[in-house]
Amino acid sequence: MDFSLNEEQKSMVALAKEFCQREVDIKAMNELADKPIPSNATKEELKARMPWDLISKAHDVGLRQLCVPKKYGGGGYGPTGGWLTITLLAETVGYWGGSQFGRCLTLPWKHLSNLQTAPKEIQDVVYPEFMKNRKMFLATSTSEPDHGTDLFYPYDEPGVSGKCIATQDGDYWVINGEKMFCTGAGISEYVVVSVRTDKDGPISKSMTQFLVPTNTPGWSVLRVNDMMANEIMANVQMLFNNCRIHKRFMVGKLNEAFLGLRSHLAAKSIHYMAYLGETQKIWEDIRDYAKKRIQGGKPIILHPNIGMLVAEGDVLMRTIRLLMYKFAWDCDQEKPGELVNPLGWWYINYWCKAVSLRLLQIGLDVYGGMAPQKELNFERWMRINLSIYHGGSMGSMNLIKAANMLYKGAPK
Repeated sequence: MDFSLNEEQKSMVALAKEFCQREVDIKAMNELADKPIPSNATKEELKARMPWDLISKAHDVGLRQLCVPKKYGGGGYGPTGGWLTITLLAETVGYWGGSQFGRCLTLPWKHLSNLQTAPKEIQDVVYPEFMKNRKMFLATSTSEPDHGTDLFYPYDEPGVSGKCIATQDGDYWVINGEKMFCTGAGISEYVVVSVRTDKDGPISKSMTQFLVPTNTPGWSVLRVNDMMANEIMANVQMLFNNCRIHKRFMVGKLNEAFLGLRSHLAAKSIHYMAYLGETQKIWEDIRDYAKKRIQGGKPIILHPNIGMLVAEGDVLMRTIRLLMYKFAWDCDQEKPGELVNPLGWWYINYWCKAVSLRLLQIGLDVYGGMAPQKELNFERWMRINLSIYHGGSMGSMNLIKAANMLYKGAPK
């Protein structure tokens, strides 16, 4: 493995850093995210929260459309390669622009790259529209209200989980049920939804993915989930009431959504990299505070009980970064028809959350009574990390998946 930057990567990192320094006001973005959201907010109200001028500027410099294939006018990053570059850019944007702006880019990067393996008919609909419409957003949804954030584990028994069901009616599939914890769906033109198409089988062999245009009759936002720390684009629960989707909008093969989700792990990890970029900044704030705060005639970082905590935070940040870049490198080694070993993703999901929780404890100890005060960047970082702790399933659930795979061997 060679993680040294090539000239293209150096140029892209410089572009992302310069753009964030020039255009992004992190404090203003966080204040925008913290504005109260009514549970019954309309699509128009949710869209009004978005910094569309900033997003349009990101499109102008070529950042927003990096994961649109080149033949549609985009950067071409995604399943065809470049995961190390996208991972690097996500970290750069998170560090210099904050996680809120990072999400404004990593969400489109994730969804646009995933659709590179979708049928051409779907690509011909989505990519040209995205290139023309600076306010177009996409989302994806797997979770359901009755099953937390993990439909698959610890049980994959026939008929156990997954109540949102699609039944075939001629050339259409009719979707009924609810989906939960979907970031960005309330402002999106399209949502890729994983729903049951076999009522009786194990969920890993019974789901299919569909591209749902959000102007389709029968689709609606049931409620906006009001989190401890909201994101700018909001998290919603969706209702499908006899929502009819033409078969041409089936994203993958029938009952093979699980394989589709597995093939999207690289795209999922870039969200974590944007948060890692912001977390690096938070750790540096903690370190710098410990260097400046004087007690007993010397900086508290020289107090052994504080210095060891700061050093622990440093080693934790170094280990999670290496783990994530190793996974991105593994994804870049994929060949056509292959799927990266998911063990790396499950470990990333677990370890990112474990590191965040430990850094939360470290910050509380180093800052002391200052920690909960809103004048510190640490305060919002603490809230946002607790709010997204369940994203991609609990860390413990990901270790269960890892243990099952270590027992059975990597799935093919």
